[in-house]
Amino acid sequence: MIGFIDSLGKLAIEAIFYLGEITFITASAIKKIFTDSFRRKKILFEQMGRIGIDSFPLVGIIATFTGMVMVMETAVTLKKFGGESYVGGIVSVSMVRELGPIIVALIVAGRVGASVAAEIGSMKITEQIDALEVFGVDPVSYLVTPRLLASMVMVPILTIMANFLSIVGGYIIAVYLVHITSGVYLYQSFEFIKLKDIFVGVIKSFIFGILITGASCLEGLKTSGGAEGVGISTTRAVVHAFFLVILANLVLTAIFYFL
Repeated sequence: MIGFIDSLGKLAIEAIFYLGEITFITASAIKKIFTDSFRRKKILFEQMGRIGIDSFPLVGIIATFTGMVMVMETAVTLKKFGGESYVGGIVSVSMVRELGPIIVALIVAGRVGASVAAEIGSMKITEQIDALEVFGVDPVSYLVTPRLLASMVMVPILTIMANFLSIVGGYIIAVYLVHITSGVYLYQSFEFIKLKDIFVGVIKSFIFGILITGASCLEGLKTSGGAEGVGISTTRAVVHAFFLVILANLVLTAIFYFL
């Protein structure tokens, strides 16, 4: 029993310490946006393309299929009560409030987070980061800030696009398979969406983007041990990003809808 409590205490201390590290590196990167003469627009646009444009096909396909599946699942149940016309509202509210930000965040964490951790980790192993410091270049400003700013912009945009495409995917199934009139589906889809739901979804995705980039860059900068260390850092970046996204979603949902 004492050993279990001791292990639990060590785990809690490590979690608090890790959250402190992420807070420190993200705060430092955000500070650089306002305090440094941020001239590295080329790097910023490259990261926006990698995070946003390159991720859009995968996000779009998954969001569309998610909308289709949701309509098929809910229509079967609602038909028993004669309420299949409400599937549009269920899809739109579920995606805008919850599923849209989460799906996009997990895709970005798996696709981009791993790439960022591996890239920075490789630079750490090959001593390129040490070379930056020798030349007087701040690694946080050069490596973390552009990626963080790109995530803060592109993840919410991807989320909005995913929400729209999920409604389109649901429309295809609702109209051509469930045989709901297009007008009813579209009316129900936008009738139940409130401005608060859109705001909460955007805020969630904004914070998710910060957490994903912070965790990925932190693991990359902490890489050690050669090629094996890069693999370990990449795995940790994805796992920690997933955990932080789910935890942040729980906290934000409680704040916006229950407090």
